[in-house]
Amino acid sequence: MGDLVPVALEALDRSGTLAVAGIHLTDIPALNYQRHLFQERNLRSVTSNTRADGTEFLRTAAQLGIQVTVSPYQLSRAPEALADLAAGRVHGAAVLIPG
Repeated sequence: MGDLVPVALEALDRSGTLAVAGIHLTDIPALNYQRHLFQERNLRSVTSNTRADGTEFLRTAAQLGIQVTVSPYQLSRAPEALADLAAGRVHGAAVLIPG
C-alpha cells in the first residue's frame, strides 16, 4: 500500500493534505519533491487505533463525564452542513445522519 502514497500526493491540489493511517503499510517509495510535495502539499501520519483503543477511550470518557455537542444533519443536507462549518455556525461536531 505504500506505493499508493506518491500517486495520491501527485493527485493533491495546492495545499492539499494526505493523511496516512495504515496499520500495515509497505515502504513508501522515494518521493520526487517537484511531483509529490511542491505547491505546499502535506503528508501526515496519524495514529492508527484499534477497536480496543476505541472501547477504552469511550469507557474513560464516560467515567470522566465528558459530554459532546452535536449538530445533526440529514445526509441530503451535507452541503448545508459544510457551509455552516465554513461559516462557524456549527457548535460541537456536525454529524451526517443517513436515511
